[in-house]
Amino acid sequence: MSSLVVLSLTGPMDHLRLVWQTGETLLQSVVFDDDPEGNRYNVLVALQEMVTNVLRHGYRLDESRPIEVRFDLREDSFQVTLRDRGPAFDPTRHGDPAESEETAMPTACGGFGIAIVRQVMDRVEYARIDGWNTLRLTKYARVVAPTL
Repeated sequence: MSSLVVLSLTGPMDHLRLVWQTGETLLQSVVFDDDPEGNRYNVLVALQEMVTNVLRHGYRLDESRPIEVRFDLREDSFQVTLRDRGPAFDPTRHGDPAESEETAMPTACGGFGIAIVRQVMDRVEYARIDGWNTLRLTKYARVVAPTL
């Protein structure tokens, strides 16, 4: 079984809500052997963090810029590929708490998104392809056909 859903988002809309609701619906077909609800929620939070980073940091809250979210359900994994045209930024090279000399919690709001993604997802890959940041997040699990 394989399913593909692609969201192409631009314009003044609630990107985060659309991505969350689409991911939530698709994750109903994913079987996690350990803590299914917790794993589904964590994957959604990781996804939301990355979309937020694109909007906040890459696009400086300009919702007219394109974001593509590709959900790919395979027999053994749930993959999400995010694409944006912001400045090149490789999140796989940032966000490791071990890199920080300071062990105290950040005082500024935020700063944990990339670390959350690294903890939650099984695989995180980045590439810059034809002017697009391309981030693929993979969570291994069994994917079953939804019952109607």
